[in-house]
Amino acid sequence: MKFKCCAKSSAEAANVGKVYAFLRAIADPNRLKILCVLQSGSKCVCEIVPAVRISDKLVSHHLKQLKKIGLLTEKREGNFIRYSLDRKAIKKYKSLFNQIIR
Repeated sequence: MKFKCCAKSSAEAANVGKVYAFLRAIADPNRLKILCVLQSGSKCVCEIVPAVRISDKLVSHHLKQLKKIGLLTEKREGNFIRYSLDRKAIKKYKSLFNQIIR
């Protein structure tokens, strides 16, 4: 979805687009639950499923969406992939959001 705003430059408009993608990604309640679960540290899908009470396939889908916008990092440990929050990316999105709504 494209929209127009009061951005004064193309850089500001790009930032609005990034914040829009961020807000859209976290607007899902299950994704917010996953972000909350990951606040305590890295987890694999098998640890996230019981906490959010949805199927492992759906958890994997949501993790993919969160990773796509850069909110998560992943690290392979044997047959498992551990997901964790990318704190730098979260700070970046918070900063962009604050610039837009100032």
